[in-house]
Amino acid sequence: MSCRNNRSKRLILRDQFTMQASLKDICRFTIMLFVLQLYAAHAMPQRHLYSRLTVEDGLRSNYVNTVYQDRKGFMWVGTDGGLQRYDGRQFEYFPFLEIPGIAQEEAKFILETKDNLLWVMFSTCAVTYDYIKQEVHKVPLIGYENTAVRATQFFQDSRGRIWLCTAEHGAFLLDEKARAFVPFSRLFTNCRGFNVCSMAEDSVTHQFWLGTDKGLALLDFSQKTCYTASYNPDHIPALDVPGLQKNITRLFGDSRQGLYINTWAYQAEHPDFHHYDLLSGKLSGDLLHIGALTFMMEDQQGNVWSAGDKLWRFSDNGRTAQEFARDQFARYGLDYTDMFCLEEDNMQNMWIGTSNGIFIFNYNKQQFRTTPFKPATDNRPWPLLEATDIWQHPNGDVWVTSWGQGLLIYDSTLSHLKKQLKHPSDFKYNMLWCMQLLPDGRVVIGAQHANLLLVNPAGWKVEYRKLDALDNRTVRSIALDPDGNLWLGTQWGILAKWNYKHNTIRTWTDGLYRQGRFLWQHIQDLHADRHHNIWVGTSGHGLLKMDTAGRILQRYAVNESRHPLPGNNIRNISPMGADRLVIASGGISLLDITTGKVLNTITEEHGLPVHIITNVLPVNNQAVFFTTNFSAGKVNLVNRKVVHYGRNYGVADETFQLPTTCRLRSGHVVFGSTKSMITFYPDSLLEPERPPDVRIHFFKTGEDVQPSYSPMVADGIPSMVLQYKNCTFTIGYTSLAYLEQDNLTYYYRLDGIDNQWIRANKRQYVNYSNLSPGNYTFRVYCENGEGLATKNITTMTILIQKPVWQKGWFYGVLALLTGGLIYVIHRLRVNRLLATEQVRRRIARDLHDDMGSTLTSINIMSSMARRNAVQEDMSKTQDFLVKIGESTTRMMESMDDIVWSINPLNDSTPRVIARMREFTTSMLEARQIGFTFSIDEKIYSRKLKLESRHDFFMIYKETITNIAKYAHCTFTDIRIQLRKGQLVLRVQDNGIGFNVNEAGEGDGLMNMQRRAYRMGGQLSIQSQIGKGTVITLMFPTT
Repeated sequence: MSCRNNRSKRLILRDQFTMQASLKDICRFTIMLFVLQLYAAHAMPQRHLYSRLTVEDGLRSNYVNTVYQDRKGFMWVGTDGGLQRYDGRQFEYFPFLEIPGIAQEEAKFILETKDNLLWVMFSTCAVTYDYIKQEVHKVPLIGYENTAVRATQFFQDSRGRIWLCTAEHGAFLLDEKARAFVPFSRLFTNCRGFNVCSMAEDSVTHQFWLGTDKGLALLDFSQKTCYTASYNPDHIPALDVPGLQKNITRLFGDSRQGLYINTWAYQAEHPDFHHYDLLSGKLSGDLLHIGALTFMMEDQQGNVWSAGDKLWRFSDNGRTAQEFARDQFARYGLDYTDMFCLEEDNMQNMWIGTSNGIFIFNYNKQQFRTTPFKPATDNRPWPLLEATDIWQHPNGDVWVTSWGQGLLIYDSTLSHLKKQLKHPSDFKYNMLWCMQLLPDGRVVIGAQHANLLLVNPAGWKVEYRKLDALDNRTVRSIALDPDGNLWLGTQWGILAKWNYKHNTIRTWTDGLYRQGRFLWQHIQDLHADRHHNIWVGTSGHGLLKMDTAGRILQRYAVNESRHPLPGNNIRNISPMGADRLVIASGGISLLDITTGKVLNTITEEHGLPVHIITNVLPVNNQAVFFTTNFSAGKVNLVNRKVVHYGRNYGVADETFQLPTTCRLRSGHVVFGSTKSMITFYPDSLLEPERPPDVRIHFFKTGEDVQPSYSPMVADGIPSMVLQYKNCTFTIGYTSLAYLEQDNLTYYYRLDGIDNQWIRANKRQYVNYSNLSPGNYTFRVYCENGEGLATKNITTMTILIQKPVWQKGWFYGVLALLTGGLIYVIHRLRVNRLLATEQVRRRIARDLHDDMGSTLTSINIMSSMARRNAVQEDMSKTQDFLVKIGESTTRMMESMDDIVWSINPLNDSTPRVIARMREFTTSMLEARQIGFTFSIDEKIYSRKLKLESRHDFFMIYKETITNIAKYAHCTFTDIRIQLRKGQLVLRVQDNGIGFNVNEAGEGDGLMNMQRRAYRMGGQLSIQSQIGKGTVITLMFPTT
């Protein structure tokens, strides 16, 4: 307030009381007036704004009976549709299918007794739920199993005991051993004859005050004694108060030993409210008819709240209360039919459960007051204000120009519209844009079509002028330079210097103005500094620094490399001290007038909601309050942190289109919008507090989603173990600051992948893809707009398991397998070499045996032939020569068989069969013996070993040779078949046969048996005299 205004008020007081005041009295009155003015400055009208959650947001029912925040920070909600959990993003439903029928019951109350264990009171029973282990158990009410009870209170006292109060069935106490609720009357014998529907624990004595259908009572739990009005041997004052000997429907005790009591006498139409002070013994009925109180609580600051017919916030003594009115028409108003519960979360947000969903607001943070425009005629609907400029007159009045409503004069608190200057017929004089105080006390106001209003507050005389030099353009901005000249900026880029005393004017435009192209476009703001510079804010050409002669000294714009600005649309210029300017231009920039340098720039990258900044108002050398076209906020130019003021602060559904702001002398800041004026006191805004630690909200790999409970909320560091194929995943995270999400900036990093912290802004998830197997640690935290980070960095370990082929044991097994394979190959090679060596040895032995014996016999017969030739016995000599020839032939045939069998080209079975057919033809046809040679086609795919092939052929050859020499047959049937993996050779002739038993063990038959045995087969010889012979050979093949 100005000193002149204080003196005038002191004279009024002096005349009113008609007394002579001493200097001491004058000082006393001065202090009193200052306090009253300060109080008036703060006592501005307030409209609280609420956030709302309904079935459209995931609630199963809009009838919200209870809301509770657990120790982890999650909100649990009990509705007519059951129990749900809210994490700031979505609701999770818990049907508890393990308990039959519970899913169809209403959840009435919720409390948490120890970590992770919730108690939920349903219609017929209580349920315990460990939300980490996901274990649920039913807790019955003894004597009322499966009976619906109307619970009125459910709480845990200071000793850890759990109590339940009901409307018709009285109170119950949990029996820990029996794991059931026992009726109150069974535990305290002298407490029968009345029903306890509400209880309050004395914060000092820890005794229990009981609200019963017979009035107030006191329970001494240690003595198991109940005191009432009829039994009061200790003369307890509260029990003797007549007004408290009625039916009590609600009872609450605060931390100051005050009792809040709702009584409802039988057949009475309305309940009564009383406050009883246990310390003084005084009963207050000042708020007798405030209605029914369904639920009461004490917040973290010690304030008592009640929900019921209305929402109330009580004073410390309980004798006065602030009402939070129901407003079903406001977009963010409190709209309900019934109100059931209250809950204050860890950020001091109040959650209100109603019949119309959940309403949330923060009483302490809502320091922004809204002053709607209400014309004196008060004809609804009220027109839009569309404020264009705000200025405070030296006498304290606040002047507001508007686009359509003329000039509005408010008192210093903006609580009373004192005057409205509005032209009755010419609309252009009501479409005002800007104001400037002149040295002579008049105020010049810019208007449409080059019109100006000169207003004299002394007699409210208004002089209308039109400046033809302004080309009929709207005057958008005005500034007064140190020389007393007025600088005018217009729509479409005319800058004018007007000497209002001599009525002379000079104008400047850009070079394209005459062509109708308007390079400067609109001049939206002007500022004249103490160095005789004029700062011109254009909407299309950036910021221009000009001297008073109209010369452009410097341009600040996007494309000016040495003097850059984030945008060319300059909406507001506001001085910060004597030599600095704050510029709203696609962001917020700080400019030094003396050096001409841009010192700092804040943009969307640093947290501004949009690039359209309409107002900037410095409040000190660091903090700047700003508005966008739809929101308000504050930025710290030093640490570049941004605070957003939204619904939870009392700002919502406002449009700030024009640079309309003012700092009042009381310290208040006023922003003008299209509908109203927003006022707040910067120092009343709460000190910033750290946001809650970030919680991992979900972990998703493909279609598999790990929810935020188990193991995310478990104590310790949560961890995930993934298979190698799940190397792509999404991590969701959030800080459970339910109304502060717009002010939070998240930072995260994955050790081993991210080299530094990644700024996610408001994004609450991160994707990682195609990560290599290994151990990773994910870290995340957040900061609020004041730059305060969470106390702890949230950590989560992630193990991506290696695939089988990358694990150490796999390499060991692979090495063993490789070694085994090498060993097997080596053994096979060795075995083959050994087998070859055995074949070689056998061949060598056969050669030695057969060839050696044959050659020896040839040598002997040759000697005998020579001897007989000397004796001239030619007949014997000729016989020996024939025998020598036959032996030589047999030796050649044996050599040929051995060479053929070891030739690799003859490894295939078809080659063996072909040689057998060839040999048969040569032996039998020469002796005119007919034969058939039948082959099973499957035999051609079989493979014979080298030794088996040789032995098989030699057995066959011996058989055919014997037939040709000794069988004297005319026909032979030869068949080669495959039976169960064995090759079967059957040779049958129609010769003379022989007696097998008398044949003895000749060399031929013995060789055949020995070869069959070596092949792992069986040789069968069947023959009778005169009936021929059948020889069968069976041996395995591959």
